[in-house]
Amino acid sequence: MRFSVLTLGCKVNQSESLQIERQMLQNSHIAVNLDQSPDICIINTCTVTAKSDYQSRQLIRRAINTGAKVYVTGCYSELNQSNVKQLSNDVEVVSTKDKNLYFQKLAGINYSNIFNNSSRARELVKIQDGCNSACSYCTIPIARGHSVSRDRQEILSDIKALEQSGFNEAILTGIHIGAYLKDGFRLWQLVEYIIKNTQNIRLRLSSLEPEEIDEGMLSVIQSPRVCSHLHIPLQSGDDEILKAMNRTYITKQYHDTIIKIYNAVDNISIGTDIIVGFPGETEKLFNNTFNFIKGLPLTYLHVFPYSKRTNTKAANLPSQVESTLKKQRAKILSDYSKQIKSDYMESQVGKILTGIIEKFDGKSYFATSENYLKIIINQNGHKLVRKNLIKILINSSKNDYISGIPIKSS
Repeated sequence: MRFSVLTLGCKVNQSESLQIERQMLQNSHIAVNLDQSPDICIINTCTVTAKSDYQSRQLIRRAINTGAKVYVTGCYSELNQSNVKQLSNDVEVVSTKDKNLYFQKLAGINYSNIFNNSSRARELVKIQDGCNSACSYCTIPIARGHSVSRDRQEILSDIKALEQSGFNEAILTGIHIGAYLKDGFRLWQLVEYIIKNTQNIRLRLSSLEPEEIDEGMLSVIQSPRVCSHLHIPLQSGDDEILKAMNRTYITKQYHDTIIKIYNAVDNISIGTDIIVGFPGETEKLFNNTFNFIKGLPLTYLHVFPYSKRTNTKAANLPSQVESTLKKQRAKILSDYSKQIKSDYMESQVGKILTGIIEKFDGKSYFATSENYLKIIINQNGHKLVRKNLIKILINSSKNDYISGIPIKSS
């Protein structure tokens, strides 16, 4: 079969879609773009914001118009099955709990864990799904259910397979990886276990909550095989708003955690998520957030205007913020994010970073560093190999990239 896999949303969705694609490819099915007349189209949807809902519907409509058999899964279709069916009765909706087995059968196999056909140079490994949190703005726990963790032996098997396929970085991902708990193993213990039982592959952690950075985790992230990059969501820098969001920390705890990480790991990049325009966010409370952020050693911000989600407590809160005001506040923080990202990139000039070679455009190689920066490599006659890990002397910074020259392969 000729097939397309289209993905919206988080790294968990990306990981699941890559697994589906690998299974299809291993069984001699052919991956094509949506405009190349696929026989089937699999769409992995997202519902984190109203924009995600809109994008999900648009992708489904585009797929229907190709004449392909359309399979829709993911968080949007999980919560909006009737809306999906209104687009076309011929669309097959696959529940999130059934998707793995369903698409394994569609591919014609029982199970596959082959990474050789991957289009990525840094691979995603899903270690957990679901969420036990009850943030007042979020529908993901409704769509994904309670937290469920994979067995550490299965995870280790995946990562060993990656090493054997020439990968030098695995990204541990899930809906809430900090909630990992299986057979008494917490996340930091899982990371230690992987490091102990593999050779050289480096590990990158996706999003962690501030209260999950305990002494065990702090010790683990100092390992040279754990990437010096963490994403620690804040959402608001005002305690009144954090309480209304039903977050489980206050700003002082968040501040102390970030400073502790910053002091423990040399040259670490720390990013965060911010929601602006949450119900009840006055100009004063927004300024509290902005001023709080400016007192932290952050590298970048992911900024989201608050999006009202059906069946959440926040949707019914009074003092909903007007859309134009949300956009204005988002721009203020996005501009600040560009500034601090630029400053951090400039601070890398003269440093030696380790990067994974990801692509070659005919003139330059591109890599991703341990601290999650994109590097243009001035090769100076060096022939570099995709997926390899190399040391790079950084000599300049411009726009969204830093540049450097390779000094040693490994």
